[in-house]
Amino acid sequence: MPKKIQKIIQSILNNNNINKLQETEKEIRNLLGESFLKKHTKNIFLEKEKVVVEVKTIEAKTELNIIKKNFNTKLKLI
Repeated sequence: MPKKIQKIIQSILNNNNINKLQETEKEIRNLLGESFLKKHTKNIFLEKEKVVVEVKTIEAKTELNIIKKNFNTKLKLI
């Protein structure tokens, strides 16, 4: 029973691209630190298979644009 539940959850996560979202958040955390996420980001979500990162300041947007080349996903910054 637990294996079936785990398979169902994994299929939902893969189908909704949640893994891509988590990988992006982890990559931002590794490159810029946990405090950057808490202080400068409003929201991270998926929109039409693109990862969208809403930031609070133009400086945070600039910082993410500088490191955006390191990501395997397409980021859209708002």
